[in-house]
This record gives sequence, structure tokens and C-alpha cells, in this order.
Amino acid sequence: MALTASSLDDALAAHRAKLERAHRVRSSAQLVALVDALGFCFAFSGEAAYPVPACFDHLSTTDDGKKWEWMWPWKDELPEAKKLYYGKLLVKKPTFVSMKMLPLFYATFGRAGETDDHIDDVRAGRLTDLAKRVVEYLAHHGETQKKRMRADLGIESKEGRGDLERAIEDLQRLMYVARVKAVGERSDDYNYTYDLFVRRYPETVKAAERYSSADASAAVLKRLLDLAGGVTAKQVERLFDSDDARTAREIERMEAKRGLLRIGGTLVLPELGR
Repeated sequence: MALTASSLDDALAAHRAKLERAHRVRSSAQLVALVDALGFCFAFSGEAAYPVPACFDHLSTTDDGKKWEWMWPWKDELPEAKKLYYGKLLVKKPTFVSMKMLPLFYATFGRAGETDDHIDDVRAGRLTDLAKRVVEYLAHHGETQKKRMRADLGIESKEGRGDLERAIEDLQRLMYVARVKAVGERSDDYNYTYDLFVRRYPETVKAAERYSSADASAAVLKRLLDLAGGVTAKQVERLFDSDDARTAREIERMEAKRGLLRIGGTLVLPELGR
């Protein structure tokens, strides 16, 4: 019997619960295996509005203190070793991406991988002038601690610090800048070093050349459907910060290839609709 709108919620809940049961994590190696299996996920607690797996839900303990004891060092050590990617990517929330899938995420932007690619986003208003200054600073100075960068850019006020934080978040989301490693031992001294994405992950930028922006976007959307079972177009737009027209094209393209079904306002995996 075909899936109806009234039974959709139960089908999606069962699909997501099965995925959660399939992967349990008690070590850093198991976390890498989880991210490799999922492709991408939220690093910590999930966002209720977005049906993307969250690593905390897969940790094999009910003790929240133990979860933080495991995850806090893993989120720094594993990306530094390039065993997975970590950054504020999906809806500006901490996100893990497998190294195999990272080229697809980069390729969705359709960029050449040049150090001046960001200029188009500045002109379009997607990046601020401060974000432009951060890119140019890192291009000249290389990997730098955020505190050092803030001082060199002459940012002293609380408002200015907030602007810098938002600029770095935007640059991470658009994959112009990447975290490299954590530095500092005390809470008041803890911060990250950053570098240009193209310099931190040259192998990813090279691998991304194999994909068109449209094909990469379709692959990422397909993986989202595999994980969630079903999503709305609005969820897709907000997760990947894409505009209505681009999202509509991606959905129509996948629908034409029978890669999804529409049930009510939800885009559903074809196998769930049978």
C-alpha cells in the first residue's frame, strides 16, 4: 500500500530510529566510522527543526558528562588529523563531514579554488567587508589564532568581536576558511587557529574538480534524504543556505530521475513511499 500523508510521520520516525540503532560510538575510531557511514551530521545535539543525525544521539552512554568527556577532545583531535571535517556548516551549527564527502560539499559552490573566489560573494552581499579582510589576512599570514588575528585587525570592542565571530562563521559555511586546531589550556585562553580552506584542504579542492555544482548538490541532497527519510524544501534551503530557485531546480531534477517522491509537502525516499 502506498504511503499516505497520515502515516508518513510514523514511517520517518521508524527510518530514523533504525539509523540511530545501527551506529553506536564509544571511541574516537568509532566516531570516524560513524561520520564516514553517515556522510555528514551535527556534531553535538541535533536541531529539532532539521532531521539530520546528531553524534550525541549515537554515543553509547546515557551519562551526559561522559558524552562531553568523549566529544570535547575528539572534535579537535580528529579534524586536526584530517580524519574528519569539523566546522560551522549546516545552519551555522557545528557539523562533522566525512573526508570522502567533503569534496562534494565544496563542489556545490562551483568555485575554481582560487584565493580571490570570495570577491564575488562580497560583491553579492553574502560576505561582509570584515570577512573579506579575514580572507586577505589569512592569505598573507597563513594559519593564525583567532585572538592574534583579532589583535592584528585592530578589533577591540565587544561589538567588533561579535562581528568577527559572525564573519568567520560565514566564511566557514561558504568554505573559504577552515579550523585547523585548538590552542590554549584554560577556558579563558581556549581558541582555534584558522587558515584558508584551499590551503588546509588542497586535496579536497582538487577532488572537487570532478563534480559539477549541480551534480554535487544532487549528491548531497540524496544523502540528506537517505539520512532523514524525508524533508521539506524549506528544510533543504535552510540547511544548505540555498535560495528558493536553486533548491527547486535540484528537487525537480531528482524527482525527474525518480530519486524522491512528494507526499504532501514532504520530499520522501522512494522506498518509503512504496
